[in-house]
Amino acid sequence: MPKITVNQFNGGISDDIRKSSGTEFAVSKHFDVFSNPKRLVPYRSLEVDTNDGSTATGMKQYVVKDYVYASASAKLYGLGQTGGGLTKVVFKADAISGNWTLPASSEGNGAVKNDCFFEFQDYLWGFQGTNQVFKWGLLSGTPSITNSVTTVASSITSVANGIIASDANAYMAYNNVVVRISPSGTVTDSAKIVPSNFKITSLANYGSYMAIACSPKDVYNGKSKVFIWNLSSDLFQDTVDWGEGELRVLENIEGFLIGVTDRYLNNSAGAGKGSLVIQSYSGGTPKVEKEIFTQALTGKSVPISKAVKNNRLFFAAKIMTNTAGTEYNEGLWSFGRKNANYPWAVTLDIIDENITTSGIQAFGTASNYFFITHSGDGSIDKTNDASVYTFTSVYESLVFDFGSPYITKGLRSVSVSAAPKPTGGVVTAKYRVDSETSWTTIGSFTVSTTVMQRSFLNIESTGADFSSFRELEIRVESTGGAEITGFEPDGEPLNEAQD
Repeated sequence: MPKITVNQFNGGISDDIRKSSGTEFAVSKHFDVFSNPKRLVPYRSLEVDTNDGSTATGMKQYVVKDYVYASASAKLYGLGQTGGGLTKVVFKADAISGNWTLPASSEGNGAVKNDCFFEFQDYLWGFQGTNQVFKWGLLSGTPSITNSVTTVASSITSVANGIIASDANAYMAYNNVVVRISPSGTVTDSAKIVPSNFKITSLANYGSYMAIACSPKDVYNGKSKVFIWNLSSDLFQDTVDWGEGELRVLENIEGFLIGVTDRYLNNSAGAGKGSLVIQSYSGGTPKVEKEIFTQALTGKSVPISKAVKNNRLFFAAKIMTNTAGTEYNEGLWSFGRKNANYPWAVTLDIIDENITTSGIQAFGTASNYFFITHSGDGSIDKTNDASVYTFTSVYESLVFDFGSPYITKGLRSVSVSAAPKPTGGVVTAKYRVDSETSWTTIGSFTVSTTVMQRSFLNIESTGADFSSFRELEIRVESTGGAEITGFEPDGEPLNEAQD
């Protein structure tokens, strides 16, 4: 019975844990699997970022949910709220290591409308109250807020992100309406309207067109659609049926529209078959690239926050991994590929061990730093500005049956390898067999420039033999920055085929 060698990781999460694949896995958490396909490279840990310059947790009261890393000032701006729920703009002069600042003239007079906050022509733009478009700037000067640049015709019940389109105008959306902003700052309500049974959830550029992602106004009651518009015509140039569920995130990667759909993740209409669906589109009909199923309702919707970095689309989601709804995979997921020579892949890129079960409400980026709003209490965590790796990065393999699920097998050894690192880091190997739900620790080793591999012949802590099995899963963990380069379970048959 040949050894199983796994030393390439760019295939991402598999649609089927029993699939035969040399590059896919059941789940990966807090590892970069894209940059170097033959290494699991851990991300830095996250750190608390709620200091308002006076107290360590002062920012929590403002519940910042939108982030803009402005090109005009290189500052990080956040859209939060006052104690009374009105719009409030905050910022960090140093996004990487500084504290938040509460500027003067940054409070609006309408209720905050998170999910639309973007930079255009030296201003930050968004919606507030029942019908207002606001702007805050000049970013390059002494900013102040303009509460009602204009008022829109309908009461605002939902909003979507802003974009700068190929015609040099900016666009943002509320309800089923697209709003245009000219370079001079003139705002045109109802520049485009989608059918009233839809709400707009995401805008994206698609060449010289705009792609308008829409979900049913009554969530889960119907199919989502994407309307393709040339920015000027009275008619849409195409209407794409995106399928059942709520299309939450849409973005352009390599000329493909990539959509993330919440298909009954948090709705009993799915009859226990909720899933996160990722589809691609470049003409014709959308193609399902990945579907990740949940075993119980997640208790929360997929946020509409999104970011494109390093040829990947980042989004947030929570997937239950047991039927009791007590275990889950939650964090910032990413979908993409290293380049066109590699397959599309999805992975759980960033996890935050500080979050509660209330989960992630929103996120944003500044260069390679992530900012996560979580736990339902205004908490903000950011990528650590020091090389700190206290979070546990996790990889869980596909199910291995060594060519036959009918033969009882044993393990001669489990070997794990890592890249040499002078600063150390610890690698831990675990396994589980057949119907087990918990993992058994095999052993661990500290990585150095001379220690890069370990072969375990039994359970390190007790000397006990490995359990026999028909199916086997391997889990490898990294703390302290250890980069895992591969693992190899060596199995042997213990009997002949059985009934």
